[in-house]
Amino acid sequence: MNQSAIFAIFEAADTQSASFAERLLAQGIASRADARPFAMEWAAKKYRETLKQGQRGATFARRGTAAEQAVTRVLQVCFPSADKPTKPRKASGKTDKVSKLFEQWQALSAAEKRRFTTLQLKAD
Repeated sequence: MNQSAIFAIFEAADTQSASFAERLLAQGIASRADARPFAMEWAAKKYRETLKQGQRGATFARRGTAAEQAVTRVLQVCFPSADKPTKPRKASGKTDKVSKLFEQWQALSAAEKRRFTTLQLKAD
């Protein structure tokens, strides 16, 4: 196997999507969302599928068709999802259940702790 030839193919594929995005930007299409209606119309004509207007916009009348796959494939080539900035994940507001219970236990008075302990012993 020729590693340099393989890397050259990867390099061409990497720069190719940038050139598609630049060409679309010259036509006034700056994002995947802007390009989607045009890609759907193109795929509908190419694969002879019908578009219908749904609640959230245009969709294909039949699901899982070659036209739907072509839209996904074309948009992925023009606007790779790997180039999208990732959203920072929010730290979960969840606390450790054991530490929360321990804090509640510490907040109890001595009488409440005795009462709780006797109730636990009776339950066993």
